[in-house]
Parts: sequence; C-alpha cells; structure tokens
Amino acid sequence: MDPSEEKKQDSTETAAKKSNLLPAILVVLLLVTIVGIGFYFYSGSRQVKPPVSETMPPANEMVASSDKEAKPAIAPPIPPVKAVSGEESIDLTAESTVAEDAMKQKGIVPATDTIVEPMQAPSPPKPAVKVTPKIESICDAPALGIDQFYKQLDTRSYMESFQLSSSGKEHFTALIEKLLSNPPQVTRESDDLYTILKNTAHFFRVSGKDNILMLKGILDHEKESVEKILADYFSLITTPECSTVPYAANIDHDALYEYACFFLNTMGGRLYLFRRDSKSRMVVTYYAIRLVDEANIQNNNRHGIALKPLISMLISEMESGGSTLKRGDTYLDILYDLKEKYQ
Repeated sequence: MDPSEEKKQDSTETAAKKSNLLPAILVVLLLVTIVGIGFYFYSGSRQVKPPVSETMPPANEMVASSDKEAKPAIAPPIPPVKAVSGEESIDLTAESTVAEDAMKQKGIVPATDTIVEPMQAPSPPKPAVKVTPKIESICDAPALGIDQFYKQLDTRSYMESFQLSSSGKEHFTALIEKLLSNPPQVTRESDDLYTILKNTAHFFRVSGKDNILMLKGILDHEKESVEKILADYFSLITTPECSTVPYAANIDHDALYEYACFFLNTMGGRLYLFRRDSKSRMVVTYYAIRLVDEANIQNNNRHGIALKPLISMLISEMESGGSTLKRGDTYLDILYDLKEKYQ
C-alpha cells in the first residue's frame, strides 16, 4: 500500500473515534446536570420547619372553611380582673389585651383555656386552739389495776382446771357479793361450840369447796400481785368519789366491817389467818385494822373493837418478819400513825 494512502487511512480512523466519543461525553454531562438539579430540590424540601408557637390553640379549636383553609377560632372575651394592692387598683387584663392584639396580627391565637387568676390577699393565721389536758380520775388507776389482774388470771394455765363458766372478773365479782350477803357472826361467838365451828367453816359453807381450792391456788401463784390488788380494792372502797365504780358500786360497807371484826376478834377468823402464810396474814390484818379505823372515823364501830393492842402486835410482826412485803415501809408508817392516834 502507498504510504500516502496509509497515512490518510489512519487520520480517517482517528477522526471516526473522536466523533464516537463526543456523544458519550455529552450524555455524561447531561446526567450529572440532572442529578445535581434533583439533589438541589430534594434538599430544599427537607428543610426544618419552624417550631409551632406554644400559644397556638389545639387542633380541635381550628375551624375548617369550605375551601379547606383553616380559620382560627375566636377566643371568648375575658372579663377584666383587678387586684387590690393597698389603696391602688391594678388592671390585670390591660397588658394581656395588648399581647393578644399583637399575637392576632401575627396570626397566632392564644389558647382559650388560659384563665387569669385574681390576686388574693393572704388569709390571716388561725388562732391557736388551746387543748385542755384530760384530768385523770383518782379511781382510774386502781380500777385499771384490778381489770388487768383479772385478765391475767384468765390466761393462767392453772386456772383451766377450775373450768369457770365465765371470766375471772365476772366470777369473783359474783363471789364477793355472795360473801358480803352472808357475813359471819362476830358477837357472842364463844357462847356455844356450834357458833365457833360455824365461823371456822364460814368460807367453806358460803363459797363452796371449789372456790376455796381456787382461792388457795391464786394465793400460791399470785403472791406478787396480792398486795397491789388489795390496795386497789381498799382505795376504791374507801374513796367517796369512787362509789360509782363497778368494783365499789355494790359493796356493803357494813358487811365489810363485820369481816374486819371477824378476822381481828373471833376465834374462827384468827384460825383462818393462821392457816395462811405469814405474808397473807399480815396484809389481811393490816386492811382489817384500816377498815375498823374507817368505822371509827364515821362513828360506826358498833362492836367496840379496840385497835391499840392489835396495831402493836402487827407492828412487831412486820418488823420481825415483814421483809417479804413490797409495801412494808408504807404499812409501818401508817401503823405508827394509827398507834399515836389510839394512845
């Protein structure tokens, strides 16, 4: 082949190649332009919307018009509210009206549930209520002590063997009334043997065998409580203000005086005491002396019991063997006062 024709052929192939590349470049540029325009519009539609004002009304307060254009709901007028401060009156709705007008110009409608509370003056402090302390009656403590003793008896295991049909309180209250209704014979006891034997078996005859055994069991198991219970009973019986308390309401004081004389001045009564332990004997004798002293105060010592020798005997017994008594010092102090009284 001629060299000139070969060169011409090469230039023709090069021009053909260039003419084929030009349309491809134009297509690429067109695609890049389209992609850029699409990205621009897409990013514009993704811009962050401005926050909705907190004062915009809820959706249910917007009314849709016939052309689907939302119209703001009209808020009801708020009556003017005034707050009194000293001698001046302040209109609280003046500033709120200006604010509402400015918001309406901007197309913002305030919420209709906003309520302006009127300012109130602080209420004066309430006067302090004076609480009067409850005055405890002198009868409350001994009555409560007896109640607790009977409740304690109801929980004791040894009391179950006696099979009481009622509570200890009801049973012993009825037993005391029965004993007071049948006092022993105090005068002319030694005139005949029958009277002596009758007084010796007085408690067995009146209360019965079961009650005697139960009383012995209580004295054996409740030695620590005997002094307190007798003190509580004596306090209720000898205090006029306690005459309506259940434990003292139905007490026959004349019958109590008869029992006091029975323990102090009869063979049957002294035998009962000497069959008991020394502690029980001293305490019962002490309260028998106190009851006769109360009768002397009321000029009702009809049997004429002389207390002076009995007081001296009990003082000697307590000083020699009264160390087991919880209230021994109190007993002796009162007995010494009574000894001076009956000199």
